[in-house]
Amino acid sequence: MEPTSITEMPPPVNTWMLETGSFYLWPLIFVLCAIWAIRTKRLPVMMLLLLAASSSFWQEFFGDWGAYLSWNPVFARLPFWGGMAYTTPIKPLFIPLSWGWWFSLSITPLLMLTLWLSRKFPAVSLNWWAFIAVFPLYSAYELWAEGNAVAQSWWSYNAVIGPQWTAANGMGMSLIWPVVLALWATWIVILLANKDENGLWWHERKLGIAASGSGWGHEAKRLGAFIVMFQVTCFLVVTLPPILARLMWGGPSVLVP
Repeated sequence: MEPTSITEMPPPVNTWMLETGSFYLWPLIFVLCAIWAIRTKRLPVMMLLLLAASSSFWQEFFGDWGAYLSWNPVFARLPFWGGMAYTTPIKPLFIPLSWGWWFSLSITPLLMLTLWLSRKFPAVSLNWWAFIAVFPLYSAYELWAEGNAVAQSWWSYNAVIGPQWTAANGMGMSLIWPVVLALWATWIVILLANKDENGLWWHERKLGIAASGSGWGHEAKRLGAFIVMFQVTCFLVVTLPPILARLMWGGPSVLVP
């Protein structure tokens, strides 16, 4: 598609769903998960996802640079992070919060669905159920969300590498990166659905989390291990590919320099 000027991006609509809403939804999820954690003395998966995803928000702006994505300049911006090489120039203030609620609310129910299907139909392996259930559902969810976001001018693409779809407002959007994100979500569900005989996840075993541990110190270690797993897998599958694709096949851009 032809590059668009940042000044040509229409004003965003329904910003309460993403900008204002993030400042209400994230604390609500946190409080509910905290109540659950206090009651069970264990951090629930949704809390781990909420905090790990929020800590990974910085990857958004590098991946956006690779995908030629620019956020609408109307959004309030992070006060501590302005222009930087290999990042999209506009960095909305709500991104750390939106990353948290987005992934906690999307991955948690898909994990529950995968575990339920595995118990209900044990003839099919748990990993296959994860792929069968998560990949198509998350792909559809991402493509729908991406199309609506572009149509509502929350963000736009200056250029699109590979196949694309044109939103209602005439802006093009990538069809590759939402599917790549769905592959990563599938991998995360597979990792979280599989526990060993001691109840440990793969990343917990690799990072030395004790199976017999208890208390909030132990839960802090679990959270740290979860953040490492989330950050590394997200960077390898979601963030790095668009950067490499732009470096290899992309060109210069005025909107996302």
